[in-house]
Amino acid sequence: MGAEKSRDLVEGTDRLLRAIGHVVVAFQLLELWVAEALSAALRMKSVDDRHLVSAAMSYRQKVDLLFELYARHGMPASEFNPVIAKRAMLVAEEFRNRVVHSVWALHGEESRRWVRTKANLRGRSGFDVVTRPAQAELLEAASRAMNNVRNWEEGNEAELTLAIQALSAQEADF
Repeated sequence: MGAEKSRDLVEGTDRLLRAIGHVVVAFQLLELWVAEALSAALRMKSVDDRHLVSAAMSYRQKVDLLFELYARHGMPASEFNPVIAKRAMLVAEEFRNRVVHSVWALHGEESRRWVRTKANLRGRSGFDVVTRPAQAELLEAASRAMNNVRNWEEGNEAELTLAIQALSAQEADF
């Protein structure tokens, strides 16, 4: 491999790994904000209660309980569409799971490139393995979309809808 191709591979690797990390951290922050909102909805006083909530429940359980409490007792002062907000949160989790449960690897001997491989045992077709070129720009866009989901309480329905579309559309491309 020539010096220029080697340099391009190193730069592409750095960008890809940063993008994967940004998706993971963006989701972790979203999960923390959900735990904080749930702690507030449960009227927990301690700052450490969000960690208690995080440790005791899966993300999906936290989201389900939070929105059930909103349905029963009302939402916080800010107005947002709970159906769209919850959908955005669940789509963000689905995307994050695809990222962290995929295998990221260099492929090819001559033209080394990053690929993402995802195996799936569920579904009508049974076992399936899909390998696609890794695309850092899609991961960067997903990270931005997750950051928009994290602001669900601001009530920007258009941004949440765009985030849902962006994260869902990447299922096919990603």
